[in-house]
Amino acid sequence: MKKQLTAIRLSHIAAQQGVGSIARLENDYTGVIVDTRHWFSSGIPDNKNELKNVRRIQRCLEVPQRLYLPPTGNEDNDSDLEKAIPAVLFPNYLQCVECGQLDLNPWLHNPHKSTSKPRCTNCSSGVMSQGTYCVVDNFGNLDDVGWNYLCHYTYDDEAKHVTPPMGGQEKCYRSHHSNYLQVKFKNGRHEVTCTNCSSVTKFEPSKLGLKPIKPQPWICETVPKEPDGIKRKGEVVEINHPSVYSPIVSDGLVIPPESNNDGGSTEIGDVLKYSDDFDGILNAPNNLLKKRRLSQLARKLDLPIEEIEKALNAYEFGCDENEDQELIGTPGQMKEEEYGALITKQTFSPSADFKTLHLTSFFNELRLYLPQDLLYISYIIKDLIKVERLRKVQVFNGFLRSQRDLEPVNESGNKSKGSEGKDDYQPQVVQPNIIGDAEWLPAINLYGEGIFISLNPNWLRTWAGNEVIARRVNELALHYEQSESQLVVDELTPEFVLLHTLSHLVIRELEDKCGYPASSLSERIYSSREADMNGFLIYTAVADKSGSLGGLMELAEPKSFLAILDSAIKRAQWCTLDPVCSDHGGQGRDGLNRAACHGCTLVPDTSCDYGNVFLDRVLIKGDREHGVPSLVEFIRENLSE
Repeated sequence: MKKQLTAIRLSHIAAQQGVGSIARLENDYTGVIVDTRHWFSSGIPDNKNELKNVRRIQRCLEVPQRLYLPPTGNEDNDSDLEKAIPAVLFPNYLQCVECGQLDLNPWLHNPHKSTSKPRCTNCSSGVMSQGTYCVVDNFGNLDDVGWNYLCHYTYDDEAKHVTPPMGGQEKCYRSHHSNYLQVKFKNGRHEVTCTNCSSVTKFEPSKLGLKPIKPQPWICETVPKEPDGIKRKGEVVEINHPSVYSPIVSDGLVIPPESNNDGGSTEIGDVLKYSDDFDGILNAPNNLLKKRRLSQLARKLDLPIEEIEKALNAYEFGCDENEDQELIGTPGQMKEEEYGALITKQTFSPSADFKTLHLTSFFNELRLYLPQDLLYISYIIKDLIKVERLRKVQVFNGFLRSQRDLEPVNESGNKSKGSEGKDDYQPQVVQPNIIGDAEWLPAINLYGEGIFISLNPNWLRTWAGNEVIARRVNELALHYEQSESQLVVDELTPEFVLLHTLSHLVIRELEDKCGYPASSLSERIYSSREADMNGFLIYTAVADKSGSLGGLMELAEPKSFLAILDSAIKRAQWCTLDPVCSDHGGQGRDGLNRAACHGCTLVPDTSCDYGNVFLDRVLIKGDREHGVPSLVEFIRENLSE
């Protein structure tokens, strides 16, 4: 096939369409995005693509590698392969839509030599369409389905084992004549047929234990032998099945001092605020224009050009070790530092990547004129903050396939019943460069705006200590401990479940009342008893440095947001699936939701940081029969100012 380029959103490269994912290509074909070793001609990204001011995020996320933007093009360079991310066609088998004939390389054997839609060589009339099945395992491997194996090996239902081919069928199987294979739909089931030896078998791949032979579609080597004591689990699934690809993504907000606010104490720190000007200098097409822009910035700031050049060097290549020591962080501090930045009043430079406007005082003034019903709803909130600008860095750490646990085996090759070292049997993460020795990771900048609120501690501590509420959340926590869920939550407390549920209800309200598609909104939950965090941020962020249009943060105005919160509380009162939804003991993924379903609380998966689980609207609407108080009634009875 010709080398063709397909448009992919930059924001998807660090998530849905990263390394190892199956992406939709031109002419309705699908392909797999290859690893980062092949992203640049030299194998190393250009320095100008390195993300700036991200050292705190790297330390908090325990990412020692440097972070670089992926190759990015635009409509004007549609023939520039240097600015494209490579992908290989997958699945490689094509199937005739008329007779079901399979062909592993139709462009080689096709008499028409078509570059797009090959014709079947068997019936000469059918168009060859790409297959929809693949085989994956929990080592992260992906391969084409072994149709030759599936056709010639059969599963004995009585003996419960696979029977190998004999005689002529064995000879046919070992000849690898894949061009004799057909897949047909008969009597409601698929059958695999070999027209050479007349072998016929039902398509029951789950019983045959098929595993990938190659690690990835772009790697020709065979899969290495499993480590001692561990056995791979393979499964045949459709290419759009969740088992095929699960990205491992981490992210964080860029906050002061790295966001270039007025907190800088050195001259270089002050100059580094002008990141837009520095980007213009670094991206100048020639040295003459670069020098001109340097001089313009020096005049603008009334500084010697030597100081500008020094700051430019620090901006491009990073600060020295002494400056670096000021940016201290650990994984547990990531959200604590973000929460502190959000609730702290600050001043910001015009070019800052993080800007907030505190509206709490205006919200308190509004309470003087509210009717009783809205007054108690307003007391849910302590802080109301408009986030005028934010920058989120999203890092692609790798991916999983087939999230089934690895299977431990003993020395005789049988399944081991021991539970020691359970963490050793988690599905293996595949690194972005496959080998795992990369000095850089792909990452992107997302710019946007949002609304942040924190809950009022005057009623929250008493509410979280309610015996019935605590017992209800403990039952949810027990489901979580007993499940095989890969989701991670630091503290599954009543405060967290309440914050998470409120966040979802507000997102759905913004979609219904304000015209924001829920898929364009994201949440960030800040909940920790030890760190005294109780808040959530709802934001929208895009890859465009200009950010979004400002409509979301305008809804943070006290009157507007109070109306949204009031509607969200009312939304929690009923569901189209009540009373089943309200009374459910454990629904959704791994039974990790209580009263929450698609009819009332769930949002698009891309909007939720926790897989649409850990939700319970009964904590808001209450349940008199089981002694759970309504949130608004509880505030009315227990609020102490």
